[in-house]
Amino acid sequence: MICPLRRRIEEKSRFLLTRVFPGKGTAAVKVGQSVSATDVIAHCEVSAGQRLIKVAHSLGIPSDQVGAYLTRKIGDRIYQGEVLARRKSFFGLGRTEIKAPVDGVVSEIDDRGDIILKFLPTRVRLIATANGEITEISTGKIVIKAVVTKIRGFVAQGADREGMILMVAGPKDFILPSSIKPEVAGRILVGGALLERGALEKAVTIGAKGVVTGGVHYRDFEGLSSGGDIGISLMVTEGFGISPMGEDIWNFCKKMEGRSSFIHGGERQLIVPEIEKTVDVKEVSEVTWRNLQVGDKVRFFQGEAGNLLGVVEGLPGEQILNSGVLTEVAQISFKEGEQLTLPAANLEIIE
Repeated sequence: MICPLRRRIEEKSRFLLTRVFPGKGTAAVKVGQSVSATDVIAHCEVSAGQRLIKVAHSLGIPSDQVGAYLTRKIGDRIYQGEVLARRKSFFGLGRTEIKAPVDGVVSEIDDRGDIILKFLPTRVRLIATANGEITEISTGKIVIKAVVTKIRGFVAQGADREGMILMVAGPKDFILPSSIKPEVAGRILVGGALLERGALEKAVTIGAKGVVTGGVHYRDFEGLSSGGDIGISLMVTEGFGISPMGEDIWNFCKKMEGRSSFIHGGERQLIVPEIEKTVDVKEVSEVTWRNLQVGDKVRFFQGEAGNLLGVVEGLPGEQILNSGVLTEVAQISFKEGEQLTLPAANLEIIE
């Protein structure tokens, strides 16, 4: 019986890497241009947030009269310590002043007479992070045709994020809260047989970009998608529960530690761009087909219930299913000890 085969690690394959501007930006490259991983491809401005200043309340004036007391107009810049608003007392004998707490731009006056002061934008250079050729420049993004290694997981959640790879546990270790140090900020964490909920929460608090781990409890994984994006992405390589990370993925990521990578939650992938300027590309199809064999590791697609990983224990041939359909089946053993006879059409070989 023939089944689709999907490789867990696909090295040196062509990939269209999309670099999204972190804010308003201008491209520094042209379509068709070759770039190196360290090249600047765009100059952007990122706003760090805003501050609410209670002008009407502090000056004791009606909310609709705030504009008359401002020393700056809407859209003007103001710097920390400069007077933003001033009210003189009767007969000019005294005055009350409000000074800007930060550098910013006077954005608007709300209905309560509060001023919204947007922080001055920070200039950011967008780096290519991969060698390749610019194939597209459009509003807010630049696409690079690059050579990468793709690591495919069992399941994943979260938005597309980038960060340097940081190993935080061995393949059979638990990722505990104590494993999450301040240096995880901005990184994609790799390792472990189980990611504990407390460790995930701490990683979110510190500012990690993503976690790639062998196993996670199903309830914790489902909790990631219940309230929208929580600011971190998660890819599970082996399965739910305690599942030591495969040596193939752990060893590869260990070699790549410190390298820029991209975690794609929707595609269940970790993308690691090649940094060598000359790379022999392996033109390998993402999905191929071969005969199912005893001992193969397979993924069983179970419709709305998700999918499960197991090992082929036997190939009894054709059987009639409960639905009355005659089809080729395989005997599959799952990690929890359960053994099922399943249609081969619902199986995918994992290499």
